[in-house]
Order: sequence, then structure tokens, then C-alpha cells
Amino acid sequence: MDDSISEPPTPSNPTYPANHPLANSKHECQICGDRASGKHYGVYSCEGCKGFFKRTVRKDLTYACREQKNCIIDKRQRNRCQYCRYQKCLVCGMKREAVQEERHKGSKNLKPEEICPTSTVKDLTMERILEAENKSEENKGEGAIPYIRVGPNSLIPSEYKSAVSHMCQIVNKALAKIIDFARRVPHFSDLCKEDQILLLKSSWNELMIISVAWRSVEYIEEEDSPNDPSKKITRTPELMCLGPNFTLHRNSAQQAGVAPIFDRVLNELSLKMNKLSFDKAELACLKAIILLNPEIRGLVNKSDVENLREKAYVCLEDHCKQNHSCEDGRFAQLLLRLPPLRSISLKCLDHLFFFRLIADKPLETFLIEALDTPM
Repeated sequence: MDDSISEPPTPSNPTYPANHPLANSKHECQICGDRASGKHYGVYSCEGCKGFFKRTVRKDLTYACREQKNCIIDKRQRNRCQYCRYQKCLVCGMKREAVQEERHKGSKNLKPEEICPTSTVKDLTMERILEAENKSEENKGEGAIPYIRVGPNSLIPSEYKSAVSHMCQIVNKALAKIIDFARRVPHFSDLCKEDQILLLKSSWNELMIISVAWRSVEYIEEEDSPNDPSKKITRTPELMCLGPNFTLHRNSAQQAGVAPIFDRVLNELSLKMNKLSFDKAELACLKAIILLNPEIRGLVNKSDVENLREKAYVCLEDHCKQNHSCEDGRFAQLLLRLPPLRSISLKCLDHLFFFRLIADKPLETFLIEALDTPM
């Protein structure tokens, strides 16, 4: 399973998996020096510079340089000055007419409403994010491509193997829902496939855990305070809802050696969600924020991911102001659930590896196949 956590391609680690679309590229991008994905608009270039040039031409954008119009454009600094990047595209030989011809050819097979600039984020709204969450929940994951299973060298005690095998099936179905959600988030599918894979690879475990915490809220019970019957006290639930019709009791978690994680999910996430009366729109928006992480190493179009995440932040803040106007600081309280979520997710990965649950294929391969599956 070690292959599933290999580092993404970076300047210090330029090797791509054998099945990666850039694995056999022998050319560098003439604009920034990154690995070229092919010849685009007359020049060998990477997906990032190709997309940047296409958006600039199609939207007829103009830029200004804050320096002396001689900024360094390389794979580390290509997003710092759009003016110099565009000028370098032209100097290296990229042809504006090639973009226009490409658009003209494509328009013959598209309806007018399908021809739209993908760089705008106006349609990344709370309504669309919530729709992505609802639609993905309708996905039963029956045709999910399997990812993990209990292998022959697993350290799971024999009496628990059947239950853990069932849990692996739940995880595989949950992964299918996560990928479905991501593909429905506006503009996620407009990102290059390499970035989609990196974003999902770094966030799938957090997205799974926050959904588990959300489902487990319904098992939280309140009882009368022994000191004041007019007040209610909240008890930590004994059940965690891992998936539809599949719960894990704390006793079972303790026997399996995962009680600390069980308690952290419920205490640091579920109970806090319950206290905040956390609604589904907020859940969906936090999931979009988790998914759209521009700090992931190796992203081709980091600035695009940054723009999408900023819009998701705005959606969540506006939702808090409109629906919880009397709760000052609610937006911040919601975001404060993300650090413990990240910490818990890393512990969960540790346990997956400790128990030697087998991945049938590297995570990159699994994600490529899943992203290519029709919705």
C-alpha cells in the first residue's frame, strides 16, 4: 500500500507514475520549464501555461506588470506576473489564432450554452455546492471501483475480519461518493486531470471523516441534568455511523484498538456540530473548502484552485450572515473544526497501514479510473 502515498511530482521529485499522462513526456514547457504535456498552439508547453494562454485569448484579457516587465517566469514563479507570462507565451511562439480556430471548430458540435469561459467562478454558489452534496448522497456506490480490502497478511484478528471486510466495502462506496461530489462542484472538472487527482488524493480521508461525524450527530442524546431538571446535558454517543445502515459501537472500536480515534471524531467533531446546529449547507461548503486546497504540492494551476477556494469561503461566510445573523463568530467556529479534522484523518491513515489493509492499486491509478467513469 506504500504506492498509494507516494509524493506528487515536484521539482525535486519529477517522476510520474507509469500510467500518468505526462509519464512519457520528453519535452519541457518552453514558457516555464515544467514538464510539457504536448504541443499546444504551436509550442511545447505544460497544461498550466496552455490553459493560461487559452483563457487570456478567449476572454481577451489584458494585464499589467508591477515591476520592469522582465519578471522571471519559471514553474515556481509563473503565477506571480500574468503580464510577463503572457508576453513570454507570445515570444516563445504561441499563436492566438490557434486558440480562436480551436474554439471555432469546437463550437460546431456544441450548443450555445455549452460555450462559456471556465475561468469565472460566479456559478460556484452555496446552492450549487449543496446540490453537489445532495446528488452525491443519491449515489449508492453500487458500481464503485474497489480500492481497499482485507489482504492475506492483514493484522486484523480472524474474528473481526468479516466485519472489517464489510467496513472496506463501506469505504469503497464512500470513496465513490466523494469523487462524485468533487466532480459536481462547479469548475472542479475544469481543472487539469493532474490537479484533480492531487486534490482528491490529499483530501479523501478528511472528506470521509467529516461525513462520518455529520451522520453520527443523530446518535447524540440529551438527558435531564441531575442538578437542574430544567436543563439538558449532552452525552457522548456510543455509536458512530460509518455509512448507511452501518454503525460502530464504542466497545467494538476499543476491541479493535481504535477507541482514541472513535472518541476524537465524536468529541471534537460530532458534538461540536451538534452544539452549533451544523446544517447540511455548511457541511457541503466545508467539504468544498477541504477539497479545494491550493497548498497541495505539485498543483499545475494553483491560482485557479485558490480562486475556487476563496469563493467557497465567501459562500460559507455569506450563508452564516444570512442564516445565523445573531451568532457572531459562527464562520470562524466552523473553520476551527478543520485543524482537528486534519489531525484525526492522519491518525486514521496510520491505522490503515498498521492493520495492512490492502489497496488493490495505487491511489493515483484508482482515481484516474474513477474520474474517467461516467457519472
